[in-house]
Amino acid sequence: MSPTLLSTSLPPGPAADPAAQRDRFARDPFGYLEELHREHGTMFTLDLGALGNERFVEARNNGKWVFLTRPHQIKRMYTAGGETVSGAHANAVFFGTPEESVAYIDGPEHRRRRARIRPELSGARDYTALISAVAEGRAAHWPEGGEVSLFLELQAITAEIIVEVVCGNLPAADRAELAALLPRTENAAQALEDVLAADAEIRAFVAARMGSHLRRSDELGRDDLLAALQRHAAHGDASLTPEVIRDEVFSLLYTGFSTTANTLSWVFARIARHPGVYRRVMAELGERFTLLPAPRKAYADLPYLEAVITETLRLHPVSGLNGVRMLTAPYEIDGHLLPAGTILVHCAYLLQRSPEVYADPLEFRPERFLEGTACPYSWAAFGGGNRMCVGRNYAQEEMRVLAAVLLSARRLHPIGPFPEARQQGIFMAPADGARVTTTRRTGTAPRCPHAPADPKGGRTP
Repeated sequence: MSPTLLSTSLPPGPAADPAAQRDRFARDPFGYLEELHREHGTMFTLDLGALGNERFVEARNNGKWVFLTRPHQIKRMYTAGGETVSGAHANAVFFGTPEESVAYIDGPEHRRRRARIRPELSGARDYTALISAVAEGRAAHWPEGGEVSLFLELQAITAEIIVEVVCGNLPAADRAELAALLPRTENAAQALEDVLAADAEIRAFVAARMGSHLRRSDELGRDDLLAALQRHAAHGDASLTPEVIRDEVFSLLYTGFSTTANTLSWVFARIARHPGVYRRVMAELGERFTLLPAPRKAYADLPYLEAVITETLRLHPVSGLNGVRMLTAPYEIDGHLLPAGTILVHCAYLLQRSPEVYADPLEFRPERFLEGTACPYSWAAFGGGNRMCVGRNYAQEEMRVLAAVLLSARRLHPIGPFPEARQQGIFMAPADGARVTTTRRTGTAPRCPHAPADPKGGRTP
């Protein structure tokens, strides 16, 4: 039936008042989604309003969030044209952030901005020595036989790494302070006001140092991502105002540490409790990463570890709202002509645990990803369409390197049963913090004496 002949309609959803729906979703998003899927099928509506972000942004949505849980529905969402959907409007509501960084703009300007950022994160730059050195240095201080929260450790590791990538030309003390600030933005133990204060403090911290950053980069003879954006601005890109660059840097720092730490927490929680998987990963790693630094190509030749990470992302997406688009015009999906103002949700949690999409979906079986690549509409950990995560290549390599280095350095011994998912900031992390005890692996060697001790390659402090 032609969309023009359809009546505007929304899929079924709960009868509870909107406030109760929002409260239930905030308290137990995955459990609530499973319940709604059983009751209402593969496409359902929640009245989430603006997720409580009305005080931060002007909400342009109609309050309705339509969850899509099948590949053909996800394809409809990601292939809708710019005249029909807006990623910028949806992200502004989801994150509650009124700004003009790349996630919050559409159209030609969005494409230009991505082009400014992509070269630093596309895989053309080799960050493996940096990543491995930071991981090795942190793991060296883990107590022998003592308890470690891998989630907190990984937050510290990924925060230090992303600060080096984005703001690596800052003085050493500034880099350390910035890396220590980042985990406060994704800390469920803190009140919302404290998290927002950390957000504002990071933006102010970056802004205060931007004035001298290009000069310092010239003196060092290299650019980090912050300097690259400033050079584009200096060469005529009027859209890159100081405020936009500040927000762009914050967004890159935040997304570059939080989701990676989250996913790797689940990777290690899984590996530690699946002896067969653990043995196969360790056999693949061999002794290649017991003496660091290793060549970059060594980290690229780890198909089983890559499959473990991919399978982990299938079972443990970081959120119940993996990709969002706001309709700016009516749009048909599965016989429903959805009204403008509706937010479409790529619900990876239900999609990737469906027996209609994956055989034995609740089993952790990395082998399913060893042959070929996953369909982009049945596995889309990095989003889809023209707004796929600009840092996906960087993130995938970082996860491989961190997993290889940490597993080569330490044996993992799980504590307690496999953890449930619990809200940590805006993402879902292991409820126990991915707690393990660790011991040094026998036969591991120290860093090669000919390698630089400074992971930044001798940066000026």
